[in-house]
Amino acid sequence: MKYASFKEFLTNTYELDELKDIAKFGCQGGVSGMIYYSETTDLYNFYCDDLHDILDQYKQETGEMPSYIVKNLNDGVQFRNAMVWFCAEYLAYELANSTEEA
Repeated sequence: MKYASFKEFLTNTYELDELKDIAKFGCQGGVSGMIYYSETTDLYNFYCDDLHDILDQYKQETGEMPSYIVKNLNDGVQFRNAMVWFCAEYLAYELANSTEEA
């Protein structure tokens, strides 16, 4: 199912405990729905604008781009995968912390 935003996709696809795990351990250990390049490519293609907005927000906050995105700029498949994983991790951290603060 497609959602209006990548953040909405995350909150409707993963339980809070799963989001906390994504925030703590990242996606490289394997997150259902974001394991295979075909999955991350589909997510990137659908949520491309959202993902780039999230990256821009991160760049404004930190003044830099995540190194694992930069190192994959020359490989389209790897870049799309890195973008999806980075944004999932970034938003999962934000969502997990906002829930704990509430």
